[in-house]
Amino acid sequence: MSLPAAEIPSMSPPPRAARPAAPLGARSQPEALRWRTRLALAARLVRNLAYDGGRLWRHSFLTGAAGREQRRGRMRMDAHFLEYGMSMRDPRRGFGLDRVHRLIDDLERSLESHGPDATTEIMQRTLDAYLAFNADATVDLDWLRRRLAALAPQPATGLRGGSETVTREAIQRDGMIDFLAFAESRHSIRQYAPGPVAPEKIERAVRAAQQSPSSCNRQTCRAYVWTDPALVRRVLALQSGNRGFGAEIAGVAVVASDLSHWGGPDERYQGWVDAGMFAMSLAYGLHAEGLGAVMLNWGEEHKRDKELLALAGLPDSTLVATMIGFGNLPDRLVVPVSQREPLERCLVLNRPLASA
Repeated sequence: MSLPAAEIPSMSPPPRAARPAAPLGARSQPEALRWRTRLALAARLVRNLAYDGGRLWRHSFLTGAAGREQRRGRMRMDAHFLEYGMSMRDPRRGFGLDRVHRLIDDLERSLESHGPDATTEIMQRTLDAYLAFNADATVDLDWLRRRLAALAPQPATGLRGGSETVTREAIQRDGMIDFLAFAESRHSIRQYAPGPVAPEKIERAVRAAQQSPSSCNRQTCRAYVWTDPALVRRVLALQSGNRGFGAEIAGVAVVASDLSHWGGPDERYQGWVDAGMFAMSLAYGLHAEGLGAVMLNWGEEHKRDKELLALAGLPDSTLVATMIGFGNLPDRLVVPVSQREPLERCLVLNRPLASA
C-alpha cells in the first residue's frame, strides 16, 4: 500500500541551522590562522636569507680581497684562468695580462703578510709556466720575470702549476671501471659494526673528494672529521636526522665551503654546489674503502648553524653544506630499497629550445 506523499519519510538530512554571518571584513578563524602561519614562515625565511646574505657580504671578496683566505681564493681563480687558457687547442700568446698583473700583486702581498705556503708555491709555479708558454712570443714579460725573481725562494715540495699533456690511453687505463655497478652498490647505511675506522681509509677518501670539480679550481671545501666517540656524539646532537642509529656511527664529517673564496652575487650559491660535489665524492671515497656511510642533511636554521660553528670553533665564513656519518660495515645488514624511478624520468635528451 502506498503512503500519501505528505507521509513519505524524507531521505535527505534535516536542514542545518544557518551559520551567523561573520562581521563585514572579518576572516574566519582557520583562515586567520593560515595567514598568521604564512607570515611567521615568511619572517623565518627572511631571517635565514639575511643570515646567508650577510655572511656572503662580509666574507667574500666582492668588495676586495684584503684577508688571507680572500686573497687565496682570488689567486686560485686567476691562476686557473691562466691554466685553462694554456690548455686550449689554439691558445693566444700573451692572453690574460690583467689576470697576471692581479695574480703577481696578490702573490707578493701574501708572501709579505703571511710567508710561503702551498698556495703561494702553486701560484709561483703557474706564473713560471705562463712565462715558459710565452717564451717565443713578442709580448714583453720582462717585468714579470723581474718580480718573480725578486720573490723570496720557496722550498720545492713537488707542487706544480700550468698545463700538461695527457693521453686517452692513460685516462682510460686508470679510469675505466664499471662505475654504474660501483654506484648501484652504495647504500645509505644505518647499521654499523663496532670499532674505530682506520685513519688511512679516511685520508684516502678525502683525497678522492679533493679531485671533485671546483669552480675556477678554488678548492674551497673542507672535511672536518671527528672519530672520538664523545666528540662524534656532541656533533651529531646538533643534527636532527640520526635518531635511532646515531649511536652506532664511528665517525662524522662536516663538509663545508669557505665564503671567503667567493667573489660576488653571481656566486651566491656556488659554495653549496661545490660542497655538494665534494660531499658526494667523499661518500664514494668511503664506499671505495669498504666503509658504510650515510648523508646527514644539514637542513637547519641560522641559530643551529651558529651553534655548530661555535661548537667546532669554525669561523663565521664557514658555509656548512652537509654531514656524513660513517663506520665499519657489519657482515649482514638491512638497507632501504630506495628504488630509483625509470631513466626517462631523469634523462631529458635534446629537449627542443625556444625559437630565437
